[in-house]
Amino acid sequence: MKKPEATQTTEADTTFDLDREGNAAELFAALLDTADTGLVALAPNRTICHWNQWMQSRSGLPADDVIGKHLDDVFPETKLGRVSLAIDDCLKFGMPAVISPSLNQGALPLRPLPQFAATFERMEQSIRVHPIKTKNNGTLCSLIIRDVTLAVQRDRLLRQQASELADLVTQSKRSEDRTRAILQNTIDAILVASDDGTIEPLNARAQELCDPTGDPELRNIIRFLLPDSEHTPLTPPPADRLLTDLGTGVIEVLACTLSGRTVPLEVAISHFSADQRYHYIITLRDISQRKRHEMEIQRTMQELERSNSELEQFAYAASHDLQEPLRMVSSYTQLLARRYQGQLDDTADEFIHYAVDGTQRMQRMIDDLLTLSRVGRHGKPFHPVPLDDLFDAIMTNFKRAGSAPEGNIIREGSLPTVMGDASQLLLLFQNLVSNGLKYSDPKTGQVRIFASETPNSYRVFVADNGIGIEPQYHETIFEIFKRLHGYGDYAGTGIGLAICKKITDRHGGTLDVTSAPGEGSTFCVELPKELSIVAASESM
Repeated sequence: MKKPEATQTTEADTTFDLDREGNAAELFAALLDTADTGLVALAPNRTICHWNQWMQSRSGLPADDVIGKHLDDVFPETKLGRVSLAIDDCLKFGMPAVISPSLNQGALPLRPLPQFAATFERMEQSIRVHPIKTKNNGTLCSLIIRDVTLAVQRDRLLRQQASELADLVTQSKRSEDRTRAILQNTIDAILVASDDGTIEPLNARAQELCDPTGDPELRNIIRFLLPDSEHTPLTPPPADRLLTDLGTGVIEVLACTLSGRTVPLEVAISHFSADQRYHYIITLRDISQRKRHEMEIQRTMQELERSNSELEQFAYAASHDLQEPLRMVSSYTQLLARRYQGQLDDTADEFIHYAVDGTQRMQRMIDDLLTLSRVGRHGKPFHPVPLDDLFDAIMTNFKRAGSAPEGNIIREGSLPTVMGDASQLLLLFQNLVSNGLKYSDPKTGQVRIFASETPNSYRVFVADNGIGIEPQYHETIFEIFKRLHGYGDYAGTGIGLAICKKITDRHGGTLDVTSAPGEGSTFCVELPKELSIVAASESM
């Protein structure tokens, strides 16, 4: 018997026959379950007949729990909206549809990935609705759900960035318009110059000064003032065109118009770097009004100097020419009082007493006026003055004069060292102490001196337990000839506190009082730790 020949196998014979083996359905089901999109198949009655693994993981619902159920029953609290309409059109008319997140945001309640959970409550989905024809000419509806949360997030970010960019462009344009408006409407002329010497006006005022109708030599003067002007040979401007020395840091020039009008200008130059080159910003300010004010101030100062000179001449006359006849009257009235006292009747003695007292008061008033006039004009330079030593001298003066009983002047703590005129400060505090003793009980009166310090000044207090001052007079007592009591009650010319106020003003300080009737008075002298420019110049 002949052996049967071995069957030869070919490549075609090894092809897997899906239909014959019946594995096609399992293979397609595996492919659908492993897809990276959600796949849902709906029967004509809208019941679910397929629910892949992606849908199970994102919805948390196993396939066995949803297959055979109506889609609305699976998500009873969800408003499907456009998705539901698209399913109806697909099952009835076989119409496909694509629903983006913008049309139906988060249509199905599917969980987003963990990285999006903080921003998105539910997954952002793109749903494709497509009809599927069956062998018996039926129509199924397939839903293909894609997770587009990342795309939505990117779209939001891009929209936000676009909005911010639009706002930035708008702000930049507004800023540019504002800058242009400021440049055009400023009263200063603004120009920009490059290191090669080219000058460009930036606003209308600059064009007015530098165009052909302006000063023909102003551009040359500006280039002469630039730091790099040595690169280009320039003709130095006339000396009378530079109003101030270049070494002072403040540059003033005189511009001339074709009409013959001269305009003083202040020139400010700053630089910046751009395009690997130096550029200069030149600002020209019309200082005509300031010059007029300076001339007015200079004329006023000259008038004040002339007035002060006349006041000095008056003070000299008051101290010599007026005092000479006053001394003669005083001497003869005192001689009458000594020689004829008791030889005439009482009325004559009273008249002679009034004449002597009046001449003495006039003498003291002239002396005080002379002292007041010399405070600002004949003061000495300022030096450190230890106030402890100053008050030692004051107490010695009172003891020698016998006008202050032992223990009436009390100094509490140490006093600071201040900058000032020692002789004027002595007069200031001596007047205040004398004032406190004068308006206090001679037996129980006390004057306390103490001090405090602030970051910028020293405060020295002179407090008494006298009769006090009513609040409405706290300002007027520092005016000249302002007396609150008659001469018969308390002696004085009414100039002492005015002298104190003027001395304090010269030292750049303040003088005020805190008082109430029957509660005494506290005078506060506040002197600065650093001298002001005015006080320093006056002390030189």
